[in-house]
Amino acid sequence: MLADDRRFVPLTLLAQVGVGLCLAALVWLWQGGVAAASVVAGALVAVIPNAFLAARLLSARNDARALLRSAWIGVIGKYALTVLLFALLFAFVRPLSGLAVLGGFIAVQFVVLGSLLTGNEVRPAPTET
Repeated sequence: MLADDRRFVPLTLLAQVGVGLCLAALVWLWQGGVAAASVVAGALVAVIPNAFLAARLLSARNDARALLRSAWIGVIGKYALTVLLFALLFAFVRPLSGLAVLGGFIAVQFVVLGSLLTGNEVRPAPTET
């Protein structure tokens, strides 16, 4: 079960990147390059902090106290990175489509919800024959 949990997180991050790139391709066909680049930027604003949190939670911990501390640091770091990346994006990137940035960010966040809803099914333990 632990091996499945450790694979589940990187696969979710990979799915987030895939959704961001697919959405950017669709937006590029519909709205052009600026909107597509904005979607990619918004997706990265979501994926990078999620990867930071995942790295904190998946690192080896020996006791519950260390795991809890790592989770707190991961969550606080995730929110701080999200705010910092949005601030840098809107301050320094021109031209930029704000609606496309928000759309990319939200679409990638829904991947986490979808993976939680579909990926936590209980599987019976394999039996040896």
